[in-house]
Amino acid sequence: MNDLTALFIYGLICYLLGSISFGTIISRLAKGIDITKQGSGNTGATNVLRNVGSAYGFLVLFLDITKSTVPLLIINNMQYSTITFIPHLCGFLAIVGHCFPIFHKFKGGKGVATGVGPLFVLFIPSGIVAITSFFLIVVLTRLVSLGSIIGCIMSIVSLLVFSLMGVLGANFIDLIYIVPAVTVIMLKHKENIKRLIDGKENKISFNQKK
Repeated sequence: MNDLTALFIYGLICYLLGSISFGTIISRLAKGIDITKQGSGNTGATNVLRNVGSAYGFLVLFLDITKSTVPLLIINNMQYSTITFIPHLCGFLAIVGHCFPIFHKFKGGKGVATGVGPLFVLFIPSGIVAITSFFLIVVLTRLVSLGSIIGCIMSIVSLLVFSLMGVLGANFIDLIYIVPAVTVIMLKHKENIKRLIDGKENKISFNQKK
């Protein structure tokens, strides 16, 4: 299989796997809820946690991370002769699938959970920086959206810093994944950004939905 064929096949697989909306499926199976009509209408873990229950929210979080991480682990361990950034493009396509799922009328999540898995596969140090930033902000503010935005920004900043310093095996090629991934995630957070600026963003609660 040549690299162009591999890119098409693997990219399509990652997009289709990303298009599996576990938030939609689990919400409907667990409580008979159409999550796209609840809360923010988002199919991601945060909206499921708020409207279906914390246990279901964390299950969706785990599955959304897994659906991009497992295939990319396989793809990243294959050899490519000309298009060496195939894993980076495939990781990005998994996010596109999650945000714009073909199986669910292109109405999906915001890509944070699905995006963090490939980041760890491609460059672990930036993944650690991003997830640490996320949790720190969420613990301090209880604002998941703010944590997601800061985590995204820190993933790019850390990769640039590590690459410029020439440490931890950092490589600018990883920007092929991080920049478009963060761009899509930030665009999906545009309403959150407006609410954050206005001081109207909802804070997270881990109380079980009754």
